[in-house]
Amino acid sequence: MILKINLPSSWNELTEKQFLKIASLFYSGTSGKIFDLKLFFILYDCRWFQFLKQAKAILILAETPLSELKNHYSFIYSENNRTRFPEKIKLKNKTFFSPFEKITNLTVDEFAVADDLHIKWRETHEIAFLQYLMAVLYVENKQPREKFDKNNLPEKMKRFVKMPLPQMLAAELAYFGCKNHITKRFPQAFPKNTSPKSKNSKKYGFGKVILQMSGGKFGSHEETKNTNIYTFLEEFNENLKNHD
Repeated sequence: MILKINLPSSWNELTEKQFLKIASLFYSGTSGKIFDLKLFFILYDCRWFQFLKQAKAILILAETPLSELKNHYSFIYSENNRTRFPEKIKLKNKTFFSPFEKITNLTVDEFAVADDLHIKWRETHEIAFLQYLMAVLYVENKQPREKFDKNNLPEKMKRFVKMPLPQMLAAELAYFGCKNHITKRFPQAFPKNTSPKSKNSKKYGFGKVILQMSGGKFGSHEETKNTNIYTFLEEFNENLKNHD
């Protein structure tokens, strides 16, 4: 029997609902066959009232080993390249908007702070880092974004204390996908370290890079901080190429 089903074939094809569920699944501690099975049902988007679809899913699982079935959604197990955020969230009668796809409208200062918080969250899983990250990413005006000042983050973070965890996890996962996209686009700016002790190993703190590039093409330190992240990285990447 041949059963045809439609499953998303890339991260950006996931609906927002699927993406939120997958983000929660990633952080649930579930692994192995249980993870594979839950992931299949999320991607298949089988709802409780869709009895025919449920029956079809049972037939598919009876006919096809999970080890073979997961090949049809292998992108989930490879590199995260999701570049679309949950677009807007409503908290206390206010609507907050995400960055554009691929974070094309973030400043280098926003990126630098967001990346520090993303790394801290991945290292510690302390929820406060996730809430601070949301305070960087989500703003009240879709475009133009309000001017970023990291000194305001402790106050702004309070808005996101009640943000549902699945939305925060999904936004963090989307940020990570955007960073992966940027890392590939600007390889000189994000070199792969061969060893922590290697002389060729480079690690750039973007706060320091912003300071070093201030007074040049982008102007004062304040002007440089507010430069678009892609514009900044184009210049930084070229500088590193020329230096090498």
